[in-house]
Amino acid sequence: MADPEPPQPVPFPIRIVPDATRSPSPSNTGRDPDPPIRKRSDNFYESWDKFLAIEPKRAQRISSVAGNIKAEKAAVERSPGDGLQVKENASKSWEQAAEQCEAKVAAIVEECHRLNQKYRDAIFDLEANPYCLQSLGGSYPKAVDRIDAPPWIKRVEDIFDKPQFFIDGATAQDVHQGNGGDCWFLAALMAVSAKPDLIESLCVARDEKMGVYGFVFYRDGEWYPEVIDDKLFLRVGDDDVLDVVRDWNKDKKEGMALKHDEEKLLSQLQRGGEALYFSHCKSNETWLPLIEKAYAKAHGDYYVIEGGFASEGIEDLTGGVGVVLNPEDIMDKDRFWIEQLSQVNKKYLFGGGSKPTSSKGFIGGHAYAVLKTWEEGDLKLLKLRNPWGEVEWEGDWSDGSKLWTPDMMKKLDHTFGDDGVFWISYKDFLKHFPSINRVRLFDKEWQVAQQWTSVNVPWTVDYLDTKFQFTITKKCPVVIVLSQPDDRYFYGLRGRFLHALHFRVYKEGDESKWIVRSMHNSGGETVYTRSVSAEIEDLEPGTYNVVFKVTAMRTKVGLTAEEAIQKYASDRKEKLLHVGRRFDYAMTKGNLRAMEEANQKRRVESRKGSKKAQWKRARKLNQQEKERARRRKKRIDDAMREKRRAYEEKLRERSRLRRQRSVRRREDESTEAQADGGAEDRSDGKADVTPRSEGSPEEEAAKTEVEPAPADSAGENGGQQVNPEKLSRDLSKLNLRESRTSINDPVSPLEDDGYESPLERPEELDDDDFDWDSDMDGPVDSDIEDDSSRRNSASGYRNDIFKDDPWNAICVLGLRVYSLNADAKVGVVKGENSS
Repeated sequence: MADPEPPQPVPFPIRIVPDATRSPSPSNTGRDPDPPIRKRSDNFYESWDKFLAIEPKRAQRISSVAGNIKAEKAAVERSPGDGLQVKENASKSWEQAAEQCEAKVAAIVEECHRLNQKYRDAIFDLEANPYCLQSLGGSYPKAVDRIDAPPWIKRVEDIFDKPQFFIDGATAQDVHQGNGGDCWFLAALMAVSAKPDLIESLCVARDEKMGVYGFVFYRDGEWYPEVIDDKLFLRVGDDDVLDVVRDWNKDKKEGMALKHDEEKLLSQLQRGGEALYFSHCKSNETWLPLIEKAYAKAHGDYYVIEGGFASEGIEDLTGGVGVVLNPEDIMDKDRFWIEQLSQVNKKYLFGGGSKPTSSKGFIGGHAYAVLKTWEEGDLKLLKLRNPWGEVEWEGDWSDGSKLWTPDMMKKLDHTFGDDGVFWISYKDFLKHFPSINRVRLFDKEWQVAQQWTSVNVPWTVDYLDTKFQFTITKKCPVVIVLSQPDDRYFYGLRGRFLHALHFRVYKEGDESKWIVRSMHNSGGETVYTRSVSAEIEDLEPGTYNVVFKVTAMRTKVGLTAEEAIQKYASDRKEKLLHVGRRFDYAMTKGNLRAMEEANQKRRVESRKGSKKAQWKRARKLNQQEKERARRRKKRIDDAMREKRRAYEEKLRERSRLRRQRSVRRREDESTEAQADGGAEDRSDGKADVTPRSEGSPEEEAAKTEVEPAPADSAGENGGQQVNPEKLSRDLSKLNLRESRTSINDPVSPLEDDGYESPLERPEELDDDDFDWDSDMDGPVDSDIEDDSSRRNSASGYRNDIFKDDPWNAICVLGLRVYSLNADAKVGVVKGENSS
């Protein structure tokens, strides 16, 4: 959550005039314009490897962070599956981190003794490195503008007369928020300080004389060390010009100037906790600003720790599991009090987030810490504290309330005063705090098993094919946490995708009903959260499947990792190196590099497959077209052969008919000749030739045919005498016509009405021996894509919405299972396309 501006009422304001000779710090508005973007890519390692290519290999080997990355890669390679797998006691990681931190501090102290110098942190040097305040993108904390950025830094011994890390231990009353917007983290510190052993376990090694301090913080399922020096930012610098004015007008920025001893005033303003620019203790204690500085260094700068949720801050300080609860969702308020709130500082730690608007003394959108609870009869009270160290609740049981009696003040050990500490009834607490931050703590009896992996997140929201699987061998309480890397550590390289998580737990072999769902988020946001969790007080032994859903949202204004690397590689290369290595370390758990390489390989294969499929389709179309042409030619050839066969059959039939007519004609002529011979004998021997009616062309043609008389030995005419005069008279009486055809003409037309020439090709025949195929019956050069070309290499079918900018969301996530079972184990079952 965003931090409200703390009030700073001062009767006689002191106006700080910056030194005119001091150049202002760079601002957000002074940054170079964004470089033109040619092609958007959401991959990290391709550009990151190019950035590191110009770095000497020795530097990569010597760097402790690079060494940690290399060790983690080796651990991933040893783990089954494609991500880091860990099975250990919940406190083992802390012990390892504390040991590393102590060893590093001891080495630094030895060096400082040898050189007779105090420790100077070269990586997080407040004086030499402006990136301690700036984010990767050049943004400052909201309380720091380009003119009033805190330029002055001093060591602890130059700020406090007698600095002490702890005075009677750390307490919530020590916490006072400065100009930073990290009230959520300070509220977490106050909640943790209620258990002294927790706050002391954060600072595992220190040498105040050498100015070196070593802390450990919890991140993404493991503890890790952070070492800093003792330099801190001040509100007032040595060269600042101080004007003490009365009746200060904020709008006109003017007032009545008062005479004063500037050197004495400057000395006073640079001493004590209130001289610090960020958080401070009002006493000479230094644990608070140093822990805040170490936490800022762990995340990269002071900017990225602005705004957050107390639950996630307590997680980072304790290694517990944080959730945000809505009071409206609590069914039985009394049960919640008995089982959870009354267990504060024992089983749980609590914080609260106020409403967006201020009311009854509560600061709008502010984080508060729950220090303790008290119950007597029906009266239930909670003790809270404001990180500002002032501005308190004004309702019942507030300071000065009529409900307070001397007996109650003694029972609750409460005194009035504007110190930020107040009591409130349980009913009013639920009314004025819409979000309750709760963190479950784990002692040394608890075991944790975790598995990390990476998945491709589809554009549409649904449960993925990949699932986690865990096994326990005895009945015990179980806490299940599905998380993604905390992107606060690599702010600026998070990319343009935000992911929200959800899961269900099923018994192996029975997915008809889930056992538990993730109902709680680590933060107060529902769209995006760092982790989701669920608790089961008594889970039976067996194997369980954790199916999950990842909702990805792509921002329109965010830079991709590739664009950020290209943008900051020149002018912010040192900052980019530190942020990029934290990103690399966090993403190595899920083996993001392998996922990106696999997706790239699928993209290349998809493009090759698409071209190959188009070539195959074109070849198939050509083969299809050739086959059709072959079959079409065969049909035409068959039709031509059938036509010629029919034509020849008709010719044979005509010849047969012609022969039959010829035979009948000869028979008729023979009969007529006999008849003529008899008539001539009966009359005067003259033959009567009667003209015949016209017949068919064949008959007319037959009439012209004269069959020769068979020859015999009697003579040329076979012994038969021919009367020339009679023959001449017979021929003159015949009605002869010229024949149109010749029987020897092989192409003479037939007299059928439906005649087709045997040499003319038939009309185009239908391709009735092929079924219509919409995918194949297009032209050979058609631009129709097949399935392989429509696929996105990483996340299934490509939607037209992402044609120009493909959807390529990858989420690294891990499952942690806390239990009292030492044999518990967690694994991952990868699904299709790693999703």
